[in-house]
Amino acid sequence: MAELDDALSLSARDKIYRAVVKNPGLHFRELQRRTELATGSLQYHLDYLARRHLVKSVKQGKFVRYYSVRGEQFGEDETLMNLLRQDSLRKIVLFLLTRKSATNLAIAAAVGLSPSTVSWHLSKLVGNNIVGVRKRVRKKYFYLANPEKVMQLLRGYKKSFLDELVDHFVEIWDSMEP
Repeated sequence: MAELDDALSLSARDKIYRAVVKNPGLHFRELQRRTELATGSLQYHLDYLARRHLVKSVKQGKFVRYYSVRGEQFGEDETLMNLLRQDSLRKIVLFLLTRKSATNLAIAAAVGLSPSTVSWHLSKLVGNNIVGVRKRVRKKYFYLANPEKVMQLLRGYKKSFLDELVDHFVEIWDSMEP
């Protein structure tokens, strides 16, 4: 515990560490916005925290996302959290939470993206086993593979998404439970 206190003795490091614990999966720029630290300073302190095994970085596409090593461990849910941090993917997942299944065109119309963009995002979600596909006649229907797991992460980290859509969805979902 003394090691943790020593590592977090600087207010900048403490601020970064608390932001990562409270908002797992944030990428560098979002972490910079929330901590209001200069780029170089943030990078230096993140590197320091990583060397002390307090935070870890996970590269996902063009983003590097940060997680607490000592906080709640996500394991296989880390991929889901990374995907939920992306605005368009989160909209698709939220839409699928409200439906048993939907076609690419229905999803595109609901989330305000082109069908080709939705198709690209769906391939990512399917590739990571977040979304499944059923073929009926000539159409593909997409559905969430594990809606309970998605809902659990959205509920647990609702405030960290800074997304009114998530807030409203979780509030409605919670009000429907007995």
